[in-house]
Amino acid sequence: MLDREFDRQYNQDYVPDAIKRFLSYFRDMVNEGNTFEVANLYENSWPKLSEEYFKSSPWPEAEEIAPYVQDDALFLILYKELYFRHIYARISGGPKIEQRFDSYYNYCSLFNCILTSGSPVTLDLPNQWLWEIIDEFIYQFQSFVQFRAKLGKKTSEELEILRSNPRTWDVLQVLNVLHSMVDKSNINKQLEMYSAGKDPDLVAGEFGRHPLYKMLGYFSLVGLLRLHSLLGDFHQAIKVLENVELNKKSLYSRVPGCQISMYYYVGFAYMMMRRYADAIRTFSNILLYIQRTRGLFQVSCHTWLRSHCVAHVQGFRQVDLLEIFEWERRTTRK
Repeated sequence: MLDREFDRQYNQDYVPDAIKRFLSYFRDMVNEGNTFEVANLYENSWPKLSEEYFKSSPWPEAEEIAPYVQDDALFLILYKELYFRHIYARISGGPKIEQRFDSYYNYCSLFNCILTSGSPVTLDLPNQWLWEIIDEFIYQFQSFVQFRAKLGKKTSEELEILRSNPRTWDVLQVLNVLHSMVDKSNINKQLEMYSAGKDPDLVAGEFGRHPLYKMLGYFSLVGLLRLHSLLGDFHQAIKVLENVELNKKSLYSRVPGCQISMYYYVGFAYMMMRRYADAIRTFSNILLYIQRTRGLFQVSCHTWLRSHCVAHVQGFRQVDLLEIFEWERRTTRK
């Protein structure tokens, strides 16, 4: 116990002053609902400070920085979301098994706070951050499944931890979170009204009118698309987006990472369903989108983790897709 207290005091003394000031200011801006400044801190300041102070090491633990943010419970949950994301991205060897579990429980705390509240939570975050919360949640689930499958490389202690916690990062739990977010926001009804040229707020409800719930609901649809694709249920993956107009600009299409991910998994699902003409059209559209907006992309603290989507889409040249389609047509004739 004394050793832990000593380590905590030691670590607090070595939290750089610049980090203390940054986190205190970050917390103030989140509480004030200054979305523009929060976006700047999230997309610019956090990556710069990570590069300068924590290039190959983790950020301080939440307990160590709590005094500098007045022990703000909600901000500490948001901080831990970024803390664990940094570990997945930057720490050699990846997260330890305990960190994988702690990250899951932190996501549970965040989503429970948002979903179980009797009234909309007073929290305004930039769309980029909201999208990356959902995207990272699914990425860490996928990473845990791959980690758990490699039983030959596990110690006896790790195997016992996995046996004792069968519901941690369970696929049904992940699906339940995404579906709950969709239902809470009434996003499907809003998209139907939007497509009909009517006011979505008429069916949004108390929670759906709030930008936090509206955007999390929309991003959860894209998350379900990705998750069903990973599970091999490509028909359900496409059905999830039945109310989304892919080729129409709207309020919901302002996050490039979300757009790229959505087109990538839609195109992939079409290919797996042998709907090659639809796959060609989908990949062509997203390649054109990437080409037109390349200069607008902001390199955020999370971009490197999602760059595989861009690389994979660019890897499918249109001529390759046309060759696949022609091969399928010739095979079908024979």
